[in-house]
Amino acid sequence: MLFLLFMATVLAVGLLVTTLLVGLTVSSLVTLVTAPGQLARLLRDRRLRRNHALEHATINVIEERFGPSQLAGLARPDGFLIFGSASPALVLDAAQEALRRLQRGERRLAIHPRCGTTLIASQLVLALAFLGSLLVLRQLSLWPFLLGILAALVLGPRLSPLLQRWVTTDARVDGLAIAGLQPYLAPVRVLGTSMLVPVPGALLVRTVPTVETGEEGTVTVITQDAKTFQAGHYRID
Repeated sequence: MLFLLFMATVLAVGLLVTTLLVGLTVSSLVTLVTAPGQLARLLRDRRLRRNHALEHATINVIEERFGPSQLAGLARPDGFLIFGSASPALVLDAAQEALRRLQRGERRLAIHPRCGTTLIASQLVLALAFLGSLLVLRQLSLWPFLLGILAALVLGPRLSPLLQRWVTTDARVDGLAIAGLQPYLAPVRVLGTSMLVPVPGALLVRTVPTVETGEEGTVTVITQDAKTFQAGHYRID
């Protein structure tokens, strides 16, 4: 009876390991096919990369002031989202400071260790190390799995800053302006009706190229008797 139980345990473990290795092989192949395309699409979208850089810089500024946080961000073509327990006034002030400092050349602010790029980098390293080990060893065993995990843990966080610096962010934010901040409203369908619902703890910082913000000034009217008065505001777009 004990022998049968032992054999059943061995078979179950063997089946689990085989399933894991086969699944990892398929996952690695998918990563090698899809990840480069994702990075290439991001590389072509400079507006998204600049917002990504400003998102990182904003969180870095907040963490410089108050220490490590659980804040998260997500870049969008029209700005970026900040998720977490930060007040709107703090996020807006930090975003404005981050923009000024990036424009002064502090490119290090555009790099953040918790960026999702780290996950992509780790997946790529894992896939390359795992499949490379399979080709060298020519057998499906735990060694390629262990080597892949070790490579991902060691090299992934080191590759991430390079990918952020050259691929997923663009710290050259001259010509970018902060247009405002608002609660993030997510579309929700209820009983066939679509509505926008505020997401708790989510703030949207909107950005625009400065050419879209225009320049504002005032109109001064001079009368025939040399009196002057301010007539209002004008806007140059």
